[in-house]
Amino acid sequence: MTGVTQGVRPRGAGRAQLHETALRLFASDGVEGTSLQAIADDMGVTKAAVYYHYRSKDDLVLSVLAPVFTELDAIADRAAAHRSRPARLDEFVTGIVGLIVDNHSRFAVLVGDPYVERLLAAHHDLSGWWRRIVDEIVGAGADPLTQTAMLVFLTGMTAPLIKPPVAGLDAETQRAHLIECGRRILQIRRRPA
Repeated sequence: MTGVTQGVRPRGAGRAQLHETALRLFASDGVEGTSLQAIADDMGVTKAAVYYHYRSKDDLVLSVLAPVFTELDAIADRAAAHRSRPARLDEFVTGIVGLIVDNHSRFAVLVGDPYVERLLAAHHDLSGWWRRIVDEIVGAGADPLTQTAMLVFLTGMTAPLIKPPVAGLDAETQRAHLIECGRRILQIRRRPA
C-alpha cells in the first residue's frame, strides 16, 4: 500500500491529467485549434481550474513540451561525452530515436505545429541547440553533406511513426528500424560486437 490516502489524488495529479488531456487534444486538433476551454471541457472542469495551473495557453504548451527539451539536452550531453565521432553520432541517433518512439505524441506536436513553431521562436534558442549538435556531435569541421545528413535524420524521424507500414509495428521494431536508418543516413560504421 502506498502512502496516498484513499480517494485523495496525489499532489501534481491535476497537472499531469491536464498535460495528458492537452497533449491528446493538441495531437488531434492542433495547438492552434485547441482552446483552454476545450481542454477544460474535456477534463470536466472549469476554465478557471486550467488557469489555476497556467496563466496562458503558451505557458501550458511550453510545460507540456518541457520534458522533450530536457531529454534533448540529456541526449546531446551523453553523445558529446564520447571521444570518437562515430560513437557520438551513434549515441545521438539511439537517443533521439528513443525519445521519438517513447514520446511520439509530444515530439509530433513539437515538430509539426505552426503555433508551436511561433512559440518556440520566441522562447527557445533552437538554432543554439542545432549549433551544439553540429559543433559537439557532428564535429565543428563537418562538411555540409554531413550536416545535411543530420538535418535529414532529425526532420525525417517522426513521419515513419504515423505512416504505414511502420505505424503498425511494435515500439521495439520501430526503434530498431529507425536506428538503422539513422545509422545509414549518417554513415555510422559500427564496430562488430
